[in-house]
Amino acid sequence: MTTTKPNRPRSMLERALRTVAWLGLATAMYLASRPAGPRDRRASVLRWSASDLADSSATVLTTALVREIISASGDTQPRRVNVELTAVPSQRARAMLGAVVGADVSVNWIDRTQASGLALSATAVAGPSGAVDVRVVGAPSSLLLVLRDAGGTLDSIPNTRVAAWRLASVSPPLRAAIGASEARVPTRLPAFTRRVMLMAQPGWESKFVTAALEEAGWHIDGRYRVSPRAAVTLGAPGRVDTARYAVVVLLDSVAVDAVAIRRFVQQGGGVVLGGDALRIPALAAISPVRVTMVRGAVAGALLTDTPQRGLEAWELVANRGAFVVRSDDSDHGHAEPALVAQRIGAGRVVASAYRNSWRWRMEGTDDGAAEHRAWWGSVLALAAGVPAMADDAVVDAYPGNAAPYADLVARVGLPVSVDGMTAAPAARALSAFDQLMDRLRAAPGLLFMVIAMALLGEWASRRLRGNR
Repeated sequence: MTTTKPNRPRSMLERALRTVAWLGLATAMYLASRPAGPRDRRASVLRWSASDLADSSATVLTTALVREIISASGDTQPRRVNVELTAVPSQRARAMLGAVVGADVSVNWIDRTQASGLALSATAVAGPSGAVDVRVVGAPSSLLLVLRDAGGTLDSIPNTRVAAWRLASVSPPLRAAIGASEARVPTRLPAFTRRVMLMAQPGWESKFVTAALEEAGWHIDGRYRVSPRAAVTLGAPGRVDTARYAVVVLLDSVAVDAVAIRRFVQQGGGVVLGGDALRIPALAAISPVRVTMVRGAVAGALLTDTPQRGLEAWELVANRGAFVVRSDDSDHGHAEPALVAQRIGAGRVVASAYRNSWRWRMEGTDDGAAEHRAWWGSVLALAAGVPAMADDAVVDAYPGNAAPYADLVARVGLPVSVDGMTAAPAARALSAFDQLMDRLRAAPGLLFMVIAMALLGEWASRRLRGNR
């Protein structure tokens, strides 16, 4: 092919295409060596529906957050995700948000849940009743607080800071919901199979305390001392041992094996010292109180709303380290301890000041029998404790579903205000050249296409006129 001399316009076109190709290559080399400038922090706010947040599979949230992690993986500067939450997310969704934070993506969230501080606890009441004490805490809001278990709704009340229930039975799991936010606990209840040993002299107090405890569901073995060498038994009393007995109840100043009682407490058993049993010298080392004098009964008080003042009782002085569980008003202008507890070794010792509590049951109001039964049930529950259950679940470092709001804060951090979310760090104004470079960096394929088309056009022009 004969080479022809290009005309002036064609020559200028070839030079222009060659120049464009060289400029494109120089730009690519410059972008490869130029450090990435700070990216503009995104001010957009991600919003999900309450159903998406409460979804245990968290499909929508997972997809969106994985996209954020992937897009942030090539950035040299950390990104920020702004989230508006209308409900406390489910456990999986909270874990995903925590994973985003772990991937160096800052998560700022606006709290629109109305469930700040939501937490739920369920504690089995010690004893054979199988009852559960339930407490829910959270910030007051306009939403209802709804308590549910596997059987359905148990109660619904206006949301307050603290709510409490004593449930006779529960079908786990137990859930407390405020709007679409929910706290959940498994409530695995231990089986309470141990018995109670009651030691006393035959009399009205031992008779009606036994009746009250049996009515409450406790299984009683009794030994009533009628003489130094003889005793009347109830049930099949055996050796005082934590494998058989949960609590030993002493109601009178009877002769006891103090060494066995002390060993029983040290090994985790509970002891109740009631009435004159507080004056047994051999048990002074484990007693949580020191008795001083008898506090007389107030005439007619058994028929009032404070029937305890109608009972003769010991005036007690609590030992250091003991806890005064309940006090009664007195005529001296100060509260008198009526129920005192103290931990001794692995067990608990409870002191009850009343000497003749049977009068509460027999001479009080129509509710006297129920109140007397509830009193003694609470005293034994305080001494017995709840048997521990083995839990094979892996212990999480985070609060979990029992306190979902605290779990979210532990994984992501405290919520921010709307103003704090939109406020971004002051960034320098980019020049037109820097803006162009950022656009080319964001679209490397476009720069490659420009270089390839310029070289191809220049080469084709030369070949058409026979020049290599």
